[in-house]
Amino acid sequence: MVEKIIKLIKSDDFREFVIYGFIGVFGLFIDFGLFWLLTKFTALPVEVANFISSSCALVNNFYMNTYLNFHVRDHLFTRFIKYYIIGQITTLITTTCLFIFVTLMHQNEMVVKVISTFLATMLQFVVNKVFTFKKG
Repeated sequence: MVEKIIKLIKSDDFREFVIYGFIGVFGLFIDFGLFWLLTKFTALPVEVANFISSSCALVNNFYMNTYLNFHVRDHLFTRFIKYYIIGQITTLITTTCLFIFVTLMHQNEMVVKVISTFLATMLQFVVNKVFTFKKG
């Protein structure tokens, strides 16, 4: 059992997951910071603010993952389109959660955004690893 854990920790998949997580945290600062600014200082609906803030974070995270994590630099435009579409699908998930829990049920927007973003990010890593950043 210990040997399997050590093998997992030394694997490229684990390293990529950890780096993906660090890049994701950096992206969360962009996403949440911009989301907070847009919801506190503009009259934008939370759904629109979420789309804008997550789009900015997606662009940043794509470039960081491309150059610092997965090291796949071929077909950048195609990879970016895939990454952006996958990211916007997860944004749709968080936006739906915001609409249901904030707009309809009047829950705290930051709490809903944290929980929905965490769940969407787990899904996003798996899909991007297999689909967007596949080598070869």
